[in-house]
Amino acid sequence: MSLTRRSSAALAFAILALVSPLAAESAANGGPALRSKIFTAFAGIRSYRVTVLGSVRSLGVWMAPNRYQMTTDFDGKPVKTLIVGRDYWTLSDGKWRKSGTASNNLDVDIAGLIRTAKADASIPFVAMPDQTQDGKRVGTFGFTFKNGTAEVCNYDRTTYLATRCKADELTLLYAGYNDPANRVAKP
Repeated sequence: MSLTRRSSAALAFAILALVSPLAAESAANGGPALRSKIFTAFAGIRSYRVTVLGSVRSLGVWMAPNRYQMTTDFDGKPVKTLIVGRDYWTLSDGKWRKSGTASNNLDVDIAGLIRTAKADASIPFVAMPDQTQDGKRVGTFGFTFKNGTAEVCNYDRTTYLATRCKADELTLLYAGYNDPANRVAKP
């Protein structure tokens, strides 16, 4: 083998040695592997705090399996609501009153996204390039619901718990996973 061929082979081997770990990391962090890691991370989650930013700002708590308590500011006045399953309640004069049925049970919330993804394995988690959030490198994936709603979520690269999701004109921020202070009232 000539010196040029040996040098080329050595260079190709060196490049392969450098690229292989990156390709393996990318493959391990995307698609079905990413889906599995996120499902595993959320299997132990019983509650979290959520901040909803859109046309109005809401602060709330989610508790497993399907309860939300939200406080939304409408024109400077806080309005407290509960969603239990699909039942919608409002706090009026110190009492919870059933106000109807929630249309979507916050389906774009991470709990709704995971519920939807578990029910339909054909909807992929699409790995996207990492981003920086609050000065920290976070993972990113995309998910598109059957109705066409696209959502992009950031997650902590160590715990695989969502830190932020964006869908349409809505941003959801997550914190306080399994915090004992998380509470949802009973109507």
